[in-house]
Amino acid sequence: MARGATDDDATVLDDEILWRRVPPWHVVPDQNRVGRTVSSAAFDDDTDGNPMSVVLAGGADGPEAVLAGHEGFGLAGFRVSLARELGLGVRRDPTESEPAHAVVVGRKSHGVRKRLRAGSRWVLRPADRTDVELA
Repeated sequence: MARGATDDDATVLDDEILWRRVPPWHVVPDQNRVGRTVSSAAFDDDTDGNPMSVVLAGGADGPEAVLAGHEGFGLAGFRVSLARELGLGVRRDPTESEPAHAVVVGRKSHGVRKRLRAGSRWVLRPADRTDVELA
């Protein structure tokens, strides 16, 4: 999806950071090294069929607030520009409980999900999991 497409909100700037909650079931053993890694499935659309849910870091009340009620989750961050480079769009989708909520729209092939994972950095690691890598 190119910038300016109908599912891309131009008011969300390229340098904005998107936060994605990483549930504990997406933390898996790493086949190539000792430790654990995040599955690329953590960067797919939601299981209910809705686009991938994220939070605009600049509008959030902080990482702890984003993870409130999500025991065992971690929080990964990546730039909007990465999503757009991969042909995805970013659209604001505020909710009553999360005004900075947004969605990443577009097809997320296995390769796209791997590149999102590789371009992400931990904001907050899952509790007690210092050995979990993103890339």
